[in-house]
Amino acid sequence: MRILHLFANWKWTGPAEPALNLAWALRDRGHEVHFAGGREVRPMPNFVANEARSRKFEPIVSLRLGKHRHPIYDPIDRRALRGILKDLRPDLVHCHLPNDHRLALGATRGLGIPVVRSLYDGDVPRSDRDTRTLLSNSTKGLIVLSERMRDGVAARFPIDAERITVVDGAVDLRRFDPTRKGLPRLGREYGLQKGDFVVGIVARMQKHRRFEIFFEALTKAAKELPNLKVLLVGRGTWMDEVAVKPAARKELVGKAIFTGYRQGAEYVATLRCMSVKVYLTPGSDGSCRAVREALAMGIPIVAARRGHLQDLVEDGVLGIQVGDDADELAAALISLAQDTRLRNSMSRTAVQRAQERFGLPLQAQHVEAVYKRVLGA
Repeated sequence: MRILHLFANWKWTGPAEPALNLAWALRDRGHEVHFAGGREVRPMPNFVANEARSRKFEPIVSLRLGKHRHPIYDPIDRRALRGILKDLRPDLVHCHLPNDHRLALGATRGLGIPVVRSLYDGDVPRSDRDTRTLLSNSTKGLIVLSERMRDGVAARFPIDAERITVVDGAVDLRRFDPTRKGLPRLGREYGLQKGDFVVGIVARMQKHRRFEIFFEALTKAAKELPNLKVLLVGRGTWMDEVAVKPAARKELVGKAIFTGYRQGAEYVATLRCMSVKVYLTPGSDGSCRAVREALAMGIPIVAARRGHLQDLVEDGVLGIQVGDDADELAAALISLAQDTRLRNSMSRTAVQRAQERFGLPLQAQHVEAVYKRVLGA
């Protein structure tokens, strides 16, 4: 098949990596895959296009493909995309964000090229006029993350239920392999000791990420866990206010370690240092890719009952689900710290589930089946 993927952004954020990973895996299955991302705002580099090139794609960069609607640029993009479609003649167009979906529906009109959309939301979108247009039968295939989402979208939007398919999110299991050799040894750099119970959190340090609950829970847990250490991975505009100052509490002195932004092999090695990982709110990627990465590394998750987290983290099996409550979070951390057998069982099950469900080749196989059903219809 000849497939055109559209991604209306140039930043390496949100579902950019899942979208490009899927295109990459489909190409490995022998399909002719083309990828168009957004045009950068100079002087910033085009992160999506550069990452595509690193994976041997030559991205289409002639479209603006802005993340948000624009009354001037969107009509220009629609005309330009229609020209690309007439030249390229793909079997279908796969969209990943609302604005590229919107543009594709306009550009394909009358050409007989079906549009498929991946919906990365963890909660059913609001039913406004624009979203009802997108999530309708004009979209020939809709890929969602969970049965809960499929049922919710079918109930709220004018798209036939048989057009909605559940496909698990995926990660590169070769990269996130707990037995992988040659990773940097970062435990010494972070000052970790054998026997430490290491709580990790990976997030942009912004006000809405519920760091206040996280630090209140850590303060309570520290009284019960003398071997507690905390790895805070990331950075952000509000880092000082939401993380650095709260970490200076007397109960957490010497326990909170700021790793900064880590990527590549250092990011994977940092995950390996964690005993458990806390995830209190999904970020810009509603599919919670970072949770699947941790599970693939055998790290139990303490997650809020929110968005796709409630579908992804099986309570008592892959981790513990908690509410927006510091006492509940502290109790979950203390329980996992004190019950090594439970933690080890969760770790083994997490690796097994990841191998069974989260591989890129498996995701590409399931998406390919969606394509064949759409084209057959």
